[in-house]
Amino acid sequence: MSWERILDVNLNRLTESLKFLEDVIRFSAPNQTQLVEIRRLRQDFLSTKKRIPLFKIITFRQSRRDPGRRSGFDARDRKSFPDLVLTGCARAKESSRTIEEILKIFDPGASARVKELRFRIYDLEKNLLEPLARQFDPRLQAVLDEKYLSHLNLACTVRILTRHGATMIQLRIKTWSDRKFYQLGRNLRSMIADPKIAFIINDRPDIARAVAADGVHLGARDLPVRKVREFLGKTYIIGASADNLAQADRAQASGADYLGVGAVFATATKSEARPCGLNVLKRICGRSRIPVIAIGGITATNRGAVRKTGAAGIAVCSALFEGDLEKNLRSLTGK
Repeated sequence: MSWERILDVNLNRLTESLKFLEDVIRFSAPNQTQLVEIRRLRQDFLSTKKRIPLFKIITFRQSRRDPGRRSGFDARDRKSFPDLVLTGCARAKESSRTIEEILKIFDPGASARVKELRFRIYDLEKNLLEPLARQFDPRLQAVLDEKYLSHLNLACTVRILTRHGATMIQLRIKTWSDRKFYQLGRNLRSMIADPKIAFIINDRPDIARAVAADGVHLGARDLPVRKVREFLGKTYIIGASADNLAQADRAQASGADYLGVGAVFATATKSEARPCGLNVLKRICGRSRIPVIAIGGITATNRGAVRKTGAAGIAVCSALFEGDLEKNLRSLTGK
């Protein structure tokens, strides 16, 4: 076994992984603090590499015979952009640990510096993945209300929703027992296999956490966004209802990830809701820095007017589940 070859391979892996992570931060999720940190990490690593006899080590390289040269070697299933970031961080951590151990043989000081870099990679990974975990597509949120669940084949419904345009699925239960709500949530979680589809629980942070949903939607009378963030942590999507500018401003300032604005029109799902109308929706969209999802009475007929307000998406219940689901989806998505 050649420790020089092992060191060479892992120096290359760490160099490449850190560059990949810098590009992720720079081009995909701009964050000045994280950009400064990753660049410092790279600079400190390059400074440490100067203590290593690279010319000697490179002579031991046998890349033509390396099994890693084959395209299928070390292949991992990556289903989303966060998966790519997670893999890049994993490579950086693994290679830094190997470098650290080998450097103990001839340069304990350099080994200690690499150990310090490894722990900084741990911190960077956490800070990178928290906001990435909350990324979602707001275009069409399907609201599964309890009034429709009794006559739906749940597995078939989820399959149609995920294949024909729904980008988020919200489970809204008001009258069921907590146990029944929880069991249904667990079943739904197992059925939503596509990581690009966000699974949201209405009103109940405890149920959301218990079933490992992607997030929770909070109404005006529910717990404050800040408290729910403390309870759920930074990886959960939190949506907040608003039917006026003041509510929208408070929700945004409290750290909500999206606004559910409405009811925009009169709706049979919530007959007590007073419509706020397109003008209020447009004003909220104009000053919001987070996605606005319009909800309440939205149909294939009025979705065009809703889109013109600047809303990032729509949330729909009765217009989906009354009648043919697949046909209703096509009419709402235009597909």
